[in-house]
Amino acid sequence: MFLRREVQSLNDDTLKFYAAAVKAMKERPPGDHTSWWYQAAIHGSEEPPQPLYNQCVHGSWFFLPWHRMYLYYFERIVRDAVIKAGGPEDWALPYWNYGIDLAHASMPEPFYEPADEANSLYVQERSPAMNEGGRIPQPIGSDALSLACETYPGALPRQLGGGIAKPGHRDREAGQVERLPHGVVHDAVGEGGWMSFFEKAAKDPIFWLHHCNIDRIWAQWNGLGEGSHPNPTDPGWRGQKFEFFDVDGSKVSLTVGQVLDIQNDLDYTYDVLPSPTPEEPERVKPPDEVPSKVDIEPVISGGADPKVVGTSDETVTLTGEAEAARVPIDERGLEEVQKASRESDPRRVYLNIENIEGKTNPGTMYGVYLNLPEDPDPETLEKHYAGAVSFFGIEHGQDPRKDENGHPLRHVLEVGKLLRSLGDGKEYGEGDVKVSFRPLSVEPPETSGKEGLLAAMAAPAAEAAGGEPPVAIGRVSLSVHDPA
Repeated sequence: MFLRREVQSLNDDTLKFYAAAVKAMKERPPGDHTSWWYQAAIHGSEEPPQPLYNQCVHGSWFFLPWHRMYLYYFERIVRDAVIKAGGPEDWALPYWNYGIDLAHASMPEPFYEPADEANSLYVQERSPAMNEGGRIPQPIGSDALSLACETYPGALPRQLGGGIAKPGHRDREAGQVERLPHGVVHDAVGEGGWMSFFEKAAKDPIFWLHHCNIDRIWAQWNGLGEGSHPNPTDPGWRGQKFEFFDVDGSKVSLTVGQVLDIQNDLDYTYDVLPSPTPEEPERVKPPDEVPSKVDIEPVISGGADPKVVGTSDETVTLTGEAEAARVPIDERGLEEVQKASRESDPRRVYLNIENIEGKTNPGTMYGVYLNLPEDPDPETLEKHYAGAVSFFGIEHGQDPRKDENGHPLRHVLEVGKLLRSLGDGKEYGEGDVKVSFRPLSVEPPETSGKEGLLAAMAAPAAEAAGGEPPVAIGRVSLSVHDPA
């Protein structure tokens, strides 16, 4: 049983041996299936295609299992290199849980010190602030929203895993964990560098620790509470097969159903999960079956379809500076919003940021704020903060599959509680909602606690980047959803 541990809590040579293995893999010929560059290209590549290049799956319920398999075989290749470098036979990938607290929110120092080519973990193509010890802002690094999800597929934004779809490079609906913290952390670390793009992200050694954390969130979500959260039973999901390269360079495959029990099927666990007991009988692994028929349905919404109560009139174009859209709500819609935003009401109020298109990811995170006054101070920013969005994978949102149109990005935020707070606990009474988008920065290393968060939120207002690749938001809307 291999134990994956939180990287900032290590007090041994795990990262030293990881660096040695990365160095050894980088020295292998690019065509070697176990080389650093070939393994990275399985996720994405700009090079001429080779077997299994550009296989990453995003924006669907296959996102989590595909990346679990990818990590599993990559870890086997790295462990073999670690052992050859004199390291332990039970070496396992650590995970980077940037959302625990500020002490964990910066990359481990070996990833940016020394900042030269001799350090196999250092990448210049990252956010300069992260390479100076900057930190992931706590709201975007937290796993709280993901662990609070109620279903695997289901009503947005309460689904963990994503919308039901065929596996694709970039499909319809990302689940909560893929949007935040996954996508936003990609952009916080990358800021237009490798981590900001499908085709380059896996070349950064921190990528693998980031995705280990995403896999840890899924495993922990499965084990939370009495009876835990179940995964889908649909044969179209469990029977889906994906291919990779193993430690000897041979092609191998697994089905989703074969990777759902990490302890019994894959022989690893996380330091936050209970260890299996010796008395526990060994579980028989599921057969490698592919269903005879796979029915692909739209995203499960749960209950009635969400009712749109207000939409913006104009496209919002983001270029690195603060922008805003107004979402007018008619009288009948306002009454629904007022009732649904009550704490005792089972309905949910959603802010939908839709039809997001752009030629390339600018690498900028944006904070989203409701009814933000002009020239807000840091405390006001915090009070009106609804969440954060990023544009990781935007390049592929417009790529049509053979049988379908493209799938522009979409973000959904639950805002009922915020609307209540803006009304000082009373019903929200204004006739429209102003939705503001403001660039977020990495927290400076010299700040602490709340001061750091406020600095990250407020700094871009005075230092707007401007001139970056534009991102167009086609529609901002407010909807009410009854899950019953």
